[in-house]
Amino acid sequence: MALFFVNSLMTLSILGFYSGYFFRKLNNQKHRAFNLVGIIANLTAAIYLLAIKYLLGGIAEFQIYPTAPEFVIHIHRFFAAISLVLMLSMGFTGWKRNRNLHVKLHYIFLPLYTIVYISGLFLFQSKPL
Repeated sequence: MALFFVNSLMTLSILGFYSGYFFRKLNNQKHRAFNLVGIIANLTAAIYLLAIKYLLGGIAEFQIYPTAPEFVIHIHRFFAAISLVLMLSMGFTGWKRNRNLHVKLHYIFLPLYTIVYISGLFLFQSKPL
């Protein structure tokens, strides 16, 4: 159930980010609202994952099991951390109306976040191997 919760939040976040991207030139209020939903969903999932990994006994206690070797999981987490920093930077630059940097960051963030999202769907399962 924990993995379903995480995957649902991550799916909501990616839908929010791409919906926000769609509305970037059509309706700035919708652009902001969808991206805010994406940020909140992503942060909720990230905090939940960090809590179960480091505070509540580990991900195996919540029936989440990796399907790849440890180094692949570490690479996934590394790029997930970079995506998190980029997401927060994009949120901040959008909030501060720093359009130049905000637009440049999305060229890196959206593809990277999409790769991290898809890889996360394949790298973890809810049943042991």
